[in-house]
Amino acid sequence: MVRTYRVVSCFKMPKRSKVVPAPTGEGVFTIDMSSTSTLDIATVSDQRVPVQVEMQARHSLIWHLLIDLPILLLVAAVCILLEVGAIPSRRSGFRCNDPDLSFPHTGDTLSISLIAAITIIVPYLIIWAVESTLQLDDEYTIKQNKLLTSAKTAGFIYRDYIYAAIVNLTVLEVVKCVVGSPRPTFFDLCKPDTARTCNGSDYVSSYTCTSTRYSRYLQIDSSRSFPSAHTSLSVYCGLFLAWYLQRRAFSWHSRSVLVVPLLQVLCIIYSVTCPLTRITDHRHHWWDVLAGAFMGIATVIYTVLVLCKNFSHPEVVSTSDISSSDGNNHQSVRRLLASGPRGVVP
Repeated sequence: MVRTYRVVSCFKMPKRSKVVPAPTGEGVFTIDMSSTSTLDIATVSDQRVPVQVEMQARHSLIWHLLIDLPILLLVAAVCILLEVGAIPSRRSGFRCNDPDLSFPHTGDTLSISLIAAITIIVPYLIIWAVESTLQLDDEYTIKQNKLLTSAKTAGFIYRDYIYAAIVNLTVLEVVKCVVGSPRPTFFDLCKPDTARTCNGSDYVSSYTCTSTRYSRYLQIDSSRSFPSAHTSLSVYCGLFLAWYLQRRAFSWHSRSVLVVPLLQVLCIIYSVTCPLTRITDHRHHWWDVLAGAFMGIATVIYTVLVLCKNFSHPEVVSTSDISSSDGNNHQSVRRLLASGPRGVVP
């Protein structure tokens, strides 16, 4: 049985392979598939490729440690200082007996620690699970490398996700400190001293919190209503994952039709429920939530289209994928013939 294949002209055929030139067609040859001889197609001529890849990875790591890590730590430190009130921020005034600021403080339905855990941990787990499943469908990747390759791909996407989340959080903290809008529970948390003596609807711009029931952090936080950070982060996280699943996970139809839509619905429910709890808990005004949602949506669009290129990243291939199990940098006939343009003559 003789089959004819068309392959890329850069492949060099070793002499031991039984190759018979085809009668017509430039760049076409025939392979005797009944032969018991071993057919090896072209070794990687440049043995320096793995070394160059390793050097590039090492240089990239050095740059990350010397530049990116200090910047990340600096931004995180600024956010923490702004959050705890170590950096002075503006406090807007209030009107006496304002009913919109007179709600009792009842706490948070979804705490900031829970939001932080969901925002940081859940996305990587979902991204890694999707990329691992996609690697299972790749019959041309060496089995030992599938777990590592999926982890690398997930890491690249997660890196962009975290980068945008940090940018979003930084902008939120700065805006909160600049605006200094009082929360709906302002009177209960702060108990401003001038509120006892002011009359009618007079506007008070200078005051001091006198509450002994709540901590200093909550008293400072009582003037940071706009915009809603809970809303922005939850909208960003939920919509990012829903968009990612739409672009990367719908190849799961061969396994399950409902898993991906179910995950998307859960993500959207989370991105809607969290903002609503900020209103029902009287932690934010409706316009605070609306502004936070807008910032979250803007961050999603920027992250997906600009940073993640709409999740069209090229497949991450390790240098070991170039080599076969014999360590001679040979690629299998099956992979080479499948990856290049083919023509079969019956």
